[in-house]
Amino acid sequence: MVEELLKPIKDLITDYSFNTENEIVIHTSDFNLAKVSQYLFRDLDCELATVVATDDRFSDDCCFTIRYVYSYHKKNVFFIVENKVKERFNSLANIIPALNWYEREIRDMFGLVPLNHPDPRPLVLFPENFPPDLHPLRKDFDIKTRPEFKSYGKYEYKEVEGEGVFNILVGPIHAGIIEPGHFRFSLAGEHILQLEIRHFWKHRGVEKLAEGKTAEEVLEIVPKVAGDHSYAHTLAYVQAIEKLSNTEIPKRAKYLRVLFAELERLMCNLNDVAWLFQDVAYSFGAQGMFILKEEVMRLNKALTGNRFNKNVLKIGGVSVDLNQEKVNLIIDKLGFIADKFEFYKKIIFDSASILDRFETTGRILYETVKEISCVGYTARASGLKSDIRKEHPYLIYDKLTFTSQTFEEGDCFARLKCRLSDIEDSISIIKEVLSDLPDGEIFTQPNPLPANRWTLGYSEGQRGNIMYFVKTDKVGKIDRLKIRDPSFNNWQAIQWAVLGDIVADFPLVNKSLNLSYAGTDL
Repeated sequence: MVEELLKPIKDLITDYSFNTENEIVIHTSDFNLAKVSQYLFRDLDCELATVVATDDRFSDDCCFTIRYVYSYHKKNVFFIVENKVKERFNSLANIIPALNWYEREIRDMFGLVPLNHPDPRPLVLFPENFPPDLHPLRKDFDIKTRPEFKSYGKYEYKEVEGEGVFNILVGPIHAGIIEPGHFRFSLAGEHILQLEIRHFWKHRGVEKLAEGKTAEEVLEIVPKVAGDHSYAHTLAYVQAIEKLSNTEIPKRAKYLRVLFAELERLMCNLNDVAWLFQDVAYSFGAQGMFILKEEVMRLNKALTGNRFNKNVLKIGGVSVDLNQEKVNLIIDKLGFIADKFEFYKKIIFDSASILDRFETTGRILYETVKEISCVGYTARASGLKSDIRKEHPYLIYDKLTFTSQTFEEGDCFARLKCRLSDIEDSISIIKEVLSDLPDGEIFTQPNPLPANRWTLGYSEGQRGNIMYFVKTDKVGKIDRLKIRDPSFNNWQAIQWAVLGDIVADFPLVNKSLNLSYAGTDL
C-alpha cells in the first residue's frame, strides 16, 4: 500500500523505511524536498501534523534534522519526511502556508535559517529582550543561561496604509485572569482590515526542561502544559512512551482512559458553550451551562480525587479504577447533564436574537483551514474533517460509535454547533464504554525505553489533535520532546476570521475558537 502511494514520487526519494507502527520515514534530497512535500500535502491530501527539529550534531549525523510529519488519514499512516540540515534550509512556507510558524519557531529555537521565508520575523523569542545569537534548543545551550535583560532589537509590525486607517491595540495584558497575547487591529471605519497577533509572551522552556530526564520525570511536567487539557496532553505523551517501549496496557485500562478523556472533553465543551452564551448576553443559558460544567468537575473529584483528573494516567495504564458505586454515579450525572443540556440547546435554536449574533460572524473558509492545517472544531466547522480518534484510532475508539460532525458555514454558529454535537458524542461514548467495560487489571509494568529511538504520540483534545514527538538518547532518557498543541495551528486562523467584521464582534469570534495561550507558549 505504501509503495503504491509513493509511486508518483519514487524518483524523488532516496528510500523509505518503517519506524514504529503507522510511521513511514521518507528520505529525500534537499533539492527534491519541496516536490515531495507538495505531493504529500496537495496531491495525496495529507494534513501537516507537526514539524520537529532535532540537534544531532553530537551524534553520528553531525548535523540537525528536520522532520515534516504529514497525516494521511485515509489509511492511518503518518509520512515523516526527513531533511538533514547544517545551518540553512529552503523554506516551504510559500507553497505550504501551514509551515509558516513552524519554520519561524525553528529559526528562533535552533538558529536554522529558512531561506526565502515570506515572514522571517522572530516568533517565539523577542528581540526586545533576547539576544539573536542564542538558540535555546541547541544542545550546547545551558538551560540555566540568563541573558542580560536589555533591548537587542525591535519587532516590526505590519502596517496598513490608507486614508482613514487607524489601529486598535489590545493586550498583551488583559483584564481578569486571561493569559497574555497581543492583538493589533487595523480598521477603516468600523470594519477590520487586518488583525495581527503576537503571542509567546510567557515562553516557559518546557521542551528544554525535558532533556536528559527519565520518562517518569517528564510525566510530572506534561500535565502542566495546558491546564484545561491536562489529561489529553498526558495521554498523548504516555502513548508515545508506551509505543517506544513496546508496552501493551491492559484492556480495562484502555476503556478507562477513553472514559476520562471524554469527561475532560465534556467539561471543556460545556465551559466553551457557557462563555459563548455569555458573549451574546444570554446570561441565563450561560449560568446554566456553567453549572453543568461544575457538575462534571465534581464528578471528576468523586471519581479520581482531582477536579481535572490529573495523576490518573500512568505509563502502563491508569491509577484509578471504578467500582459499581462510581459507575452508577457517572450514569446518574450524565442523565442529569443530558436533560439540562437539551433544555438550554432548544432555547438557542428558538431565539432569533441569539442566532443573529452567531450566524455569518467570524467566517473562516474551507480553503483557509486547509492551507494552514487547522484541527478540531475550527477545521470541522469549515467543512474539513479533523478528528484523530477516527483518522488514526487509538485505545478503543475504532470500536465506538460517534459522529464528530462537520459543518460548511465556517462561522461562529458552526463552531458552536460542533461543540453541541461533541457534547452529545462524549455522553454517548461514556455510556458505551460503561456498558462494555471489561474486568481485569488496570496497570502493567512498562518495559524499559530503548536507546536512540523516536516516535509520535497523539490524542484528540477538545480543541483538536495534540501531537507529541519523543526521542531517546543513548541511555534511554529523553533527548527531545516536541509538543504541538492544537492552538499552535489554529491561532493563525483568527487573523482571517475577523476580516470584514467589526471590533465589537471580536470577543465572540475569539471565544468561538477559544484557543490556548499556555498550549502555545511552551
